[in-house]
Amino acid sequence: MPLSLDDPSPLAHAAPEGIWPIDPDPRVTDLPGRQRWSFGGGRARAAEVAGTLVPATDARIAYLGIRRDGQGQPFPAAFAHSPETGAALGPPVPIPAPEILDIDLDSLAEVPLPSGVPALIRAGHPAALYLFQENLGAFAEWDGRNFVGHERLPPHPVGTGITASRRGIAYATAEVLVGVRLPQLGRGLVHAEARAAGLRFLSAPCWRGGDLLVLGERGGRLVLCRRVADSDALDLRDLGRAAPDADFAGPWMNRLGDTVWTGPDGFVACRTLGDETTATSWPGGFTPIIAQAPWRDRADLYHQLGMAEGRYHVAALTPDPDLHRLDGPHLAAGPCTYSGAERFNVPWQAAEEALNLGTHAGNLLVPRLSMARDTILLALDIPGPRGGFLRGERLPAPVTGHVLHHAHGAGLRRLPVGLAVSRIGDARALLHDGVLYLWSRSECRCHALRLRAA
Repeated sequence: MPLSLDDPSPLAHAAPEGIWPIDPDPRVTDLPGRQRWSFGGGRARAAEVAGTLVPATDARIAYLGIRRDGQGQPFPAAFAHSPETGAALGPPVPIPAPEILDIDLDSLAEVPLPSGVPALIRAGHPAALYLFQENLGAFAEWDGRNFVGHERLPPHPVGTGITASRRGIAYATAEVLVGVRLPQLGRGLVHAEARAAGLRFLSAPCWRGGDLLVLGERGGRLVLCRRVADSDALDLRDLGRAAPDADFAGPWMNRLGDTVWTGPDGFVACRTLGDETTATSWPGGFTPIIAQAPWRDRADLYHQLGMAEGRYHVAALTPDPDLHRLDGPHLAAGPCTYSGAERFNVPWQAAEEALNLGTHAGNLLVPRLSMARDTILLALDIPGPRGGFLRGERLPAPVTGHVLHHAHGAGLRRLPVGLAVSRIGDARALLHDGVLYLWSRSECRCHALRLRAA
């Protein structure tokens, strides 16, 4: 009889030894197959599934669906208490992102990254940490010590790059739409490629259930491409306008699941209600700054930063876009008054507790990660005009900035990490399983800062 998360009492006082068979619970793992856990001294030594043995010290053991005790020791998710101490185990990992970042500054470690153009990805069910070298197509997974390489995938994603989900990852190159199922144990990847004669992809894809949606160009026309789940066939829908010469950024998704891509000539919105897809032009005279992702206000509406009449404006991503002008001093730091990548307070709204991104000690503040009450920023001393950097222009040489943590209501503190950038998107931040990862494309370096236990 399979063990159940809902009735863990038989395990609460057990001291397991030897081999324990555990059936996977689909609520915590998509990895099928009975798991054979080996225990010694009440602790897990390893687990075997589908012929693959995973040591307890390997981060990939989380693919099986686990809980951890206070010392980080793994146990099957069906265990509710530690067999050694009887203490309640934590929630199934990875640990959910906290509401407040409480960073252990003494836990700093540097994670080696291979050469290339790195993109860290959190994907799968349960979510795991992966590395994709965008210019090489090399794909690797994190085992807790190193990134373990798999076979190569098609390189050079278009648009914003990789789209991650519980189902896996997806991206498009100019010629092929790639979908990869995750997680995987072993050395092989299960991936599918879809293409069509004369079709050129223009954006990163979005997941719609098991389907993939992506923008493309065929015969000079802008088309929406749909790849149905577990199929290599593409369904193409003409969107009634000429395709632009440049790629689209996005996709950006609201809480209803509506998806938006932004491009140089306009934006494309794909609504969940009725699967309606529309292409809308920008207001006359408006030039979007595609290097800056749209910001979402408290009403769940996205706004795109851009220029009109020589001044910064934001355009609402609605069927009838309206423009609002921003004053210069606010924008000297980037996205006006700011409280995170998913939220911002625009000048015509009453500010609640917002961080005014002016300058800090003469440096430009660029947001890297947002949470409800915390923001991670990069402070940069940009040589020359800052407006060009914000609009996506490349710096002549990398500039090293320092990372700041803004705890709303508690001010700024400097983290013991420096990141080098030559473009606005070169430095990134990611939260995974209780660790804050900060990395730079320019210098191929990654730093890990563990969060304190609650």
